[in-house]
Amino acid sequence: MEINQPICDFGLHSGEPYCKLPVSFLNWMVATGHAKQALAKDELTRRHNAVCDSRMKSKVQ
Repeated sequence: MEINQPICDFGLHSGEPYCKLPVSFLNWMVATGHAKQALAKDELTRRHNAVCDSRMKSKVQ
């Protein structure tokens, strides 16, 4: 886990880093316009990019 990883500070997942939150929770934050939706969007983008990078690496090998 990164040292500066943001931590969820509300609800059921309070105290958990955003990198450990379920996708459904992150999507809910975005869909409802939650005050911290930018953090959720950033994490969803990070995960998406990780999958894309992984797929590109497997195609090269």
